[in-house]
Amino acid sequence: MRWSWVGLVAVVLACAGTRPELETPGPANDVAWMFRVVDPEGRPVSGARVKVWRADLSQDSALPGMTDARGTGRVALKPGRYAAEVQARGFVTAFRTDIRIAPESKPRMELSLARAVRLSGRVVDTEGNPLNSVWLRFVSSSVATPLVQTSSDTQGRFTFEGVAAGEGLLHASKSEWSSGRLKVVTPQPELTVVMGRYSSLLVRVVDTEGRGVPNGTSNVEPVDRRFGIPHQSTQTPEGTFYPRLPAQRYRVKAHYAPDSGCWWERTVDVDVLPGQQAEVTVSFEGIDSAGPWTGRAVTPKGAPLAGRPLKATALESPEGSELEGGCVTRTGPDGRFELMHPLVRPHKIEIKSNDGLHQLVGVAEQGPLGPNGGPVVFQHPGALMGRVLQPDGQPVKKYWLQGYPVANRDGRFTWTTDTSRPYSLFIAAQGMASVRLRAEARAHEERALPDITLAPGHTVVGRVLHEDGQTVVPHAQVEWVDPADLENPGDEHPVKREADKAGRFHFERLPPRPQFLRVNEERGGTAVYEVGANEDQVELRLTADALLEGFVTDGARVPLAGVTVQARCKAGLDTRTTTDDAGHYMLRVPGDRECFVHVSEEPLREARWPRSAPLVFSPQPVSLSQHARERRDFVPRSGGGALQVHFPEPREGLETFLVPGHVDMPNAYGALRMLQRSAFTSDPAARKWPPEDPDAPGPYHWRVDFDFSHLPPGRYTLFVVDGWPGPSVLRVPVDLKQGETKSLQPGFPADNGGTWLVP
Repeated sequence: MRWSWVGLVAVVLACAGTRPELETPGPANDVAWMFRVVDPEGRPVSGARVKVWRADLSQDSALPGMTDARGTGRVALKPGRYAAEVQARGFVTAFRTDIRIAPESKPRMELSLARAVRLSGRVVDTEGNPLNSVWLRFVSSSVATPLVQTSSDTQGRFTFEGVAAGEGLLHASKSEWSSGRLKVVTPQPELTVVMGRYSSLLVRVVDTEGRGVPNGTSNVEPVDRRFGIPHQSTQTPEGTFYPRLPAQRYRVKAHYAPDSGCWWERTVDVDVLPGQQAEVTVSFEGIDSAGPWTGRAVTPKGAPLAGRPLKATALESPEGSELEGGCVTRTGPDGRFELMHPLVRPHKIEIKSNDGLHQLVGVAEQGPLGPNGGPVVFQHPGALMGRVLQPDGQPVKKYWLQGYPVANRDGRFTWTTDTSRPYSLFIAAQGMASVRLRAEARAHEERALPDITLAPGHTVVGRVLHEDGQTVVPHAQVEWVDPADLENPGDEHPVKREADKAGRFHFERLPPRPQFLRVNEERGGTAVYEVGANEDQVELRLTADALLEGFVTDGARVPLAGVTVQARCKAGLDTRTTTDDAGHYMLRVPGDRECFVHVSEEPLREARWPRSAPLVFSPQPVSLSQHARERRDFVPRSGGGALQVHFPEPREGLETFLVPGHVDMPNAYGALRMLQRSAFTSDPAARKWPPEDPDAPGPYHWRVDFDFSHLPPGRYTLFVVDGWPGPSVLRVPVDLKQGETKSLQPGFPADNGGTWLVP
């Protein structure tokens, strides 16, 4: 069967009445990819090994190829986007990450290799004896060059194959030996790498009188290399003993308790040499205590803060953070407190609540006042204070607030608020319907909320039926959604129930206020139903899906396999699929819903290094009636300008999206979600380190850089969202010219005048 990407034969299949089906296209014919491998002078390289794999798959799926005496070879490939690795003895391994094979084409590619340079030497111990089986890795400073590795022989000798010329790092490691790291510039004469066995470190602690502290505690952190460091330690009468440390520089933090309620910490650096036992003494001798410090904790109005946990932490001194300390206690019935051994410097003092949440209820900064200190005035950061009751008016003694357990006989809580803004608090108790409480907080103000009375809620039973109102939908997933969360996609942890084989389901303890039931059936059909406060029986009749189908290509007939095609629709009815080997997709789209279709290389975001620059697509609106079929093909956007958005540090829950045109700040959380559906998403993050690089950072899930590439010139509105739920949102107008790359550092919304939008 001959396949053409420009044509598709559609066949309607019988179904349960919820959505049409199409026949997928047949397989494409193989294309002969011809390649020629040459040296820097353009001469053919024979015997070069070429591995080629489809861009959306792993290298484990690679097809092999080999060059002949003319440096040429061929591999039969289906049309698509590929990556390749080229290896030849005496040359640096090379990658090509964006090989595009069009149907019925005759692709040719020349692959030029750089000559490898010499890097060899010996690994010896501190006495000059050879070390065998040492694992050595050379990481070039060139990001496009792969890591190369080898091991030493019985004479300690090693030779690398395929080392690139230039600067790099040589890593040496062996079990029970301290690993080494050398900065190397290649080519160079033979190296000698000296390794020592694991070292040990004894940390002693000396008190203020110069006496050793029995069982003094400490911890160590590596300064030079922070990965793969063992943390074994043994507590001895002399101090903390670390028996197996790689040789390098360490930061030692030792702890000393001058009193049961106070702690001091001192930090020193120590060099641990290969194969030796190092010792370091951390002394607190001569450090003065400012205690005892007595005082009385009061509010700005003079009311005592009685029976509260209190913590005083010494502020950093002008000399730095070498010495730290603090004390903890509890205030008495009249707010009085006593700290026996605080450091001689100003302290930050915090008082927490007693309701199980341990929320901050007061902050002060003050130096020790001595044994006859007066009142310490605590400024409240702000709080929402309330009481949770049963239907009979009795307090609920145990419940959850924002997922934290609260337990007290009065049912009271204090939720600390950091600034003037709206809050959304979720309250739940056993056997009761949950409550979502919305309240406006004021900075440095305690706001008393009306009593919150929980109710048992009501039970709703129902059935899921197809659009004909007769045919049941077995095992459908029914979601219970609060109105404030309706615009969220269904994967954000709503309460779910699976219908039985007769399509029946039930929910217990629904709140006595309108709620929504939502169905997004993979086998076809959607439903959104608003349940009344007193409604106990419902019938969910599915709205039939439509079908969107087509091809995703690079714009020049090359099919793109394994990319995600997603419909983001009103009421959170999102659907997704993945393109097949031919770049073909079939996406069910909720009928009679407003949707935007997004195409992304989402499955490729975790692809191994190296990978080509991601292809990016513009969202397209789509609104289809029930049972409708529509053809729509997608190609990447190209040209235009680019926007780079950088933040000072990673932060959980940080999102960015870009909306074409001038767009005002949404006035509600749901409106923000609806706006996000139509927006440009940031480019997938690229992996920057070669595999097995010893200096590569560990798993990292939060980003600081967001890129939007190939944007058409014009006006845009950037939205930065800091934390779901209850986010702070920053709106930044952006004008972009053709070919321009604009860089922004907007800062975090919560710290830069963002608007608070809570569900």
